[in-house]
Amino acid sequence: MDTQAVIGILNRGLSIEYAAVIQLLQDAALVQGPHRELHASFFRERSEASWKHAHKVGQWIVLLNGLPTVEPAPIKQSTDLTEMLRQGLELEREAHKTYLEALPLVMDDAALRLFVEEMVQDERLDVEKFELLLGQKTVTVAVKEVMPKPARRP
Repeated sequence: MDTQAVIGILNRGLSIEYAAVIQLLQDAALVQGPHRELHASFFRERSEASWKHAHKVGQWIVLLNGLPTVEPAPIKQSTDLTEMLRQGLELEREAHKTYLEALPLVMDDAALRLFVEEMVQDERLDVEKFELLLGQKTVTVAVKEVMPKPARRP
């Protein structure tokens, strides 16, 4: 395993996580409109998830004898909800891409591979959440009315 390459990629992921913590917390503060509390909660939860990711990534960098970065990736601001969601989606996609890049480099280390796979999964799910909120993913319903079946008696 090329440890220095892995550390470099993880540090890029860490800088993205730092940016997400700050940007999403700022979004929670700035979001406006009739559903402000709902969206503020969403952004706060995403910020907390990014903080947890940053903590884990930093721990792994140290375990690999590396120095965790203290520099966040670029942070964007907006007061427009749709733009906030787009910016959040962009960060999540970048994080997902970064951890995917690390995956082939860590295949020989089972614990590190498991960690990176979990990060890939978490970021993928976060991408999906933002895409749903932006209407980029749609759920279709085949049947308009669903009739629950009566409970079976033993």
